[in-house]
Amino acid sequence: MLRYGAYVCSVGGARVAGILITSVTFPYIVRKLGVEGYGLWSYVVAVCAFVDVIANPGLTTYASQQIAAHRESAFELVPGIVGLRLCGSLMALLVLMGVGWSERSHEAWVLFLIYGCGLFLMNFTGAEYLLNALEMFHVSSGLRIAQQMIYAAGIFLLIRGPKDIFWLPIAIFASSFITNIAGWFFLARRGLRFGLSFKIAQWNAILIPSLHYGASSFMSSVYHRAGHIIVRWLLGDYALGLYAAAVRLVDFIRNLVGVFLSVVSPRMARAVHSGVEFRRWAQAALIIVVVISVPLTVGLMATSSLIVPWILGQKYRAAVSLVKWISPYIITASAASLLSGTILYAMGKHREYLISTSAGAGAGLIFYCVLIPAFGLTGAAIAFVVGEVFVAVAAYLCLPGQLKGLWRNPMLGMAIVSALVMFGVIRIVNNYDSQPWIVISTGALVYMALCGWYFRRWMINRFRSA
Repeated sequence: MLRYGAYVCSVGGARVAGILITSVTFPYIVRKLGVEGYGLWSYVVAVCAFVDVIANPGLTTYASQQIAAHRESAFELVPGIVGLRLCGSLMALLVLMGVGWSERSHEAWVLFLIYGCGLFLMNFTGAEYLLNALEMFHVSSGLRIAQQMIYAAGIFLLIRGPKDIFWLPIAIFASSFITNIAGWFFLARRGLRFGLSFKIAQWNAILIPSLHYGASSFMSSVYHRAGHIIVRWLLGDYALGLYAAAVRLVDFIRNLVGVFLSVVSPRMARAVHSGVEFRRWAQAALIIVVVISVPLTVGLMATSSLIVPWILGQKYRAAVSLVKWISPYIITASAASLLSGTILYAMGKHREYLISTSAGAGAGLIFYCVLIPAFGLTGAAIAFVVGEVFVAVAAYLCLPGQLKGLWRNPMLGMAIVSALVMFGVIRIVNNYDSQPWIVISTGALVYMALCGWYFRRWMINRFRSA
């Protein structure tokens, strides 16, 4: 457990560093590009997210699961994975060039071309999934920080206004390519060397399970990204800029929950054959997810009127209501990530994994098509949250019977009650002081104090009963 505590600290430290860097680069980008410029960039990213499934149809997900479970005995899969990614990346590049030609906007065409070339380099040389599968979290965390620092340097040096939007994908992919090469250097020291394999028999064995994960990735893109595309088609670049900035802000906060899940996923894959140990890890993950995601959601809903103009700037004040509507995404997406992306994934249940993401994609797409024409950006925000709800519910129904009672834990009720008290305290403090850091820190201290008090009582009662 001490070793995994160190992993959590390592990954957490990298995430904190990433959050600090993103907390500077994200506001800088949205302010420099403007609402319409950021809307155009978000549209390009949304389209490329769908095309990325061609470049990586679940290959890295399958490889991570196999290497985490079997270690060195699964190294023979890697050359075939790299070969498939090379072919898939070339196909994705051609598709993006075709999409770019169909765009009336010259800026969109150039962005699609640059993104396609960068996607090819990043997918072909990507190594982070192997580092995490082998639990080389310290190396992965160091490279992630290095990549973000190189990216941030490129952003601040190259982007000065909306016309510099083309440097944004260049900064992303150049920094990723450098750290990818460094990642393969560390993997070689572990005995895993870069190689290519074009054996059709091996490709068939890899693609059959991988395509389930690839289809799941596509479904995930549907309920995550389809809203961006529909908003641009129906409401324009300005509306998309507001919506995309609100979604990015909430997702940025939601990523705080992913620190623990990214660490326990390989460990759960190894414990899958031990029912008792696997249940213990799943229950611990559930408690952590709830204890973190509930206060983040409630706190963001209570402070969105302060946080949005503080982080995004006054141009995005119209996104305050959107952030309030999207805030429950922190809970729903965290639950979906735990049940589908962590538990089902660790158990190797790729069909159930696909079922859960398909449920979210179908529900999300229907709600996008119905609610956006009827309610505009508010409808898009609601549909974005609802898609994750369907993923979580479908994944829960696919769980084995011994795992369906995980939610019966007193710590979950404690987190909800403490968060509601925190909400009241934030509203009171906000009436006397509008400084975001004072309001946020006060709410956080109240929540942690209540959780600590309840946890102490719970431990005392456990010892007495023992």
